[in-house]
Amino acid sequence: MNAKSLIILAAGAVGVGVAIQSRCWRAERVSSPAQTELVSTMPGFKPRLPAPRMQVAAALAPEAEPGDLEHTNVFARLQRDEAGLPTPNRAQVDAYLAENRRSAESLLAAFRLTHDPSLLQEAAEKYPDNPQVSYAGWVAAQMKENMSPEECRQWLDAFKRSAPENALAGYLSAQAYFKSGQTDLAVEELIAASGRAKFQDYAAESAQNLEEAYVSAGNSRAEAKAEAAYAQWLPQLRELKGLAQSLGDLANLYRQAGDQASAQAVVQMGLGLGQRVAQPCGENLLISDMSGLAIQRLILQTMDPASSYDAAGDSIKDRLEEIRHEIEDRKTLWKEAEPILQKMPDNELISYFDRMKLAGELDALRWVMNRQGSR
Repeated sequence: MNAKSLIILAAGAVGVGVAIQSRCWRAERVSSPAQTELVSTMPGFKPRLPAPRMQVAAALAPEAEPGDLEHTNVFARLQRDEAGLPTPNRAQVDAYLAENRRSAESLLAAFRLTHDPSLLQEAAEKYPDNPQVSYAGWVAAQMKENMSPEECRQWLDAFKRSAPENALAGYLSAQAYFKSGQTDLAVEELIAASGRAKFQDYAAESAQNLEEAYVSAGNSRAEAKAEAAYAQWLPQLRELKGLAQSLGDLANLYRQAGDQASAQAVVQMGLGLGQRVAQPCGENLLISDMSGLAIQRLILQTMDPASSYDAAGDSIKDRLEEIRHEIEDRKTLWKEAEPILQKMPDNELISYFDRMKLAGELDALRWVMNRQGSR
């Protein structure tokens, strides 16, 4: 498993310089006081419709930043072999599926391992109301070389029907509408998504199922945990960054039209999106945290840097500088923790991955450094 290859494949345009992926299985959000202050105190305006006409956005090109970081170790053993753990053979996959009674989760894990589209199709036919299935279908469509917008829309609509409380479905649908030039539909999706409390992409569940499938195939627990944690497909990060760019463009168009209230509402929704993506929680990896910060940066860069950011008197420029420091701090933390993780015995790495499941990768890395008396 080469983590740099994975992050290029999965997150594409995130461009925050850390080859790590992420997700979250708890609903609570922990934001910095400044972030919470901005979103909570801004008036609850909704953007005016019809919205200003936008040009259809071109696909975002991947960004490159110096100092890309890589995972190693059980890390190192897997990284030396870019193919990762051996793919279970058909007999092993069938045994795993039988053991789990061909549940939706086991079918999705088997699809991830084998890339056999018939397994995804079986899951969709047997479990049409399962949001993990419809979301996995959207992810699979995004990962295709010749992606069909029509296929993506079908999976998105199924995702929205099966998880009406999940804001992620609305955010992804909004960006798909922006990309097709249907701005008013995009704004309607955004308004609805911003009012939903839940934000979930099921990566924690996916990692757990993959881990069990790898163990069932005879791999060690440590190897299974490492491969499952860092072999996630995360095209949603690319799409959510694209959504932030779309929101920034839309806010500027509202400003040009003299509609400051709508521009402010769009900014509020964009910052809320960034905070949700960065929310610290179980199985949340650094790339998600840093992607959330990058989304907030994109939104704030559309505003006057001298204008006020929060009630404490900080400016937009101050917050942008704070975001820069937060991103650099996470890069530094990984660089310091990586050589320690390389030397950890497998039983300690298992503890590291278990801690990541409970509190997220940022907390787990700090735990590593605290054990060394370094942080």
